[in-house]
Amino acid sequence: MINVFKSFSKTALFKASFFAVLFCLAACDLGPDPAADGARFNKRFHYYYTQDCDFNAFEAYNCGPIHSISPSMTVSLRIDSDGLATLSLDGDYYYYLASEYTEGYDPEYGRYYNFYQDDDELTVYQDGYTLAYWDNNHSIVTYYYYDLY
Repeated sequence: MINVFKSFSKTALFKASFFAVLFCLAACDLGPDPAADGARFNKRFHYYYTQDCDFNAFEAYNCGPIHSISPSMTVSLRIDSDGLATLSLDGDYYYYLASEYTEGYDPEYGRYYNFYQDDDELTVYQDGYTLAYWDNNHSIVTYYYYDLY
């Protein structure tokens, strides 16, 4: 391995140049903040099957038969590094601040994002196999599946 810093003066010169470049990038406003325009999560899902179930505070129950849907339902979700969310449901776009949705973990389906709209909720699971639409007024949850289990 070659020792680049053979003397103190070379090291100090390198550090001074490095900090000057960093200062100029920050002070000269030469570009966007790389952390602000990245996505923590960015995926598109397609769902081909649906099933309605009743639910209470503890679980979904009394589930009906699974039906295929055509055309499939397309859901896109992007969570930016600053928490802003863009949700697309079959081409209709919804925008949420970080305070307007929650992130969590379900032991059966894994990590998810939960969105609230009026009295309804939509849960998008990160693995993409399941989506849940919660009709809280009628206590009915509609599951959308990528594939049959």
